[in-house]
Amino acid sequence: MRNIRVAIFGSATSFHELAAQQFYGEDIRITECSSFRMCCDKLIDNSVDYAVMAIENSTAGSILPNYTLIEEFGLHIIGERYLQVQLHLLAQQGVKLSEIECIQSHPMALAQCSVFLSKHPNIRVIEHTDTASAVREIREKNLKTTAAIGNELSSLIYNVPVLKSSIHNVRKNYTRFLLLSKGIGKPAQPDKASVCFRLKHETGNLCDVLTVFKKNRVSLSKIQSVPVPGKPNEYSFHTDLEWSDYELYRKAIKTLRKNTSSLSVLGEYMKSSLN
Repeated sequence: MRNIRVAIFGSATSFHELAAQQFYGEDIRITECSSFRMCCDKLIDNSVDYAVMAIENSTAGSILPNYTLIEEFGLHIIGERYLQVQLHLLAQQGVKLSEIECIQSHPMALAQCSVFLSKHPNIRVIEHTDTASAVREIREKNLKTTAAIGNELSSLIYNVPVLKSSIHNVRKNYTRFLLLSKGIGKPAQPDKASVCFRLKHETGNLCDVLTVFKKNRVSLSKIQSVPVPGKPNEYSFHTDLEWSDYELYRKAIKTLRKNTSSLSVLGEYMKSSLN
């Protein structure tokens, strides 16, 4: 049997690869992608079986463009994982913090370490494509005055030692990753769904939607408004729903189709706990 092919954003040893391994173990074939859109393209053209995409971080917030990509490509969410993110400052062997002139990493990682960075205003901050490649570049280019923010696995694989450990703002720092598929798939007894809808321009419509959830004992664990590209003042509402009675959830969805201008169930799956 061939290995499962998974598209990830960034390089090997990135948090996306670690999340992919949580879904399917280490015996997978990773396709590195330079952008989240490229992950979607690989999935659509059947180059991979699945794609893993970060959607939010407990410190830095939601990655809004990824909601738009899921909707644009018509992808299906078939699972989720929460990965505890520990971020370290990595630099060449023997380099001191006082010698560092710039720190590079992915913007989300930089945001998660904003308190540490604010204490070193003399160090220039550079946004990089992803955490793993920021670390790898230090080794490949033999950068002596550049540090990177990354994980412990990147430190080990690329042989760039940890200069200062655990520099993220909040100890309990989690990123939520979604497992995406081109085709529809769901477990026998799902207990969570991601649903996207748009509202008619009528007063009180959002309140009516929330009332439908309440009447059917559906818990709204997240609601995120995302601008609709090319349509000023129009928004898609991306929601995460949880329930104990699947039939009541289905009843709520049936009712909402009548009260919204459009509604898409992006996926029904098993909710993941914080590990």
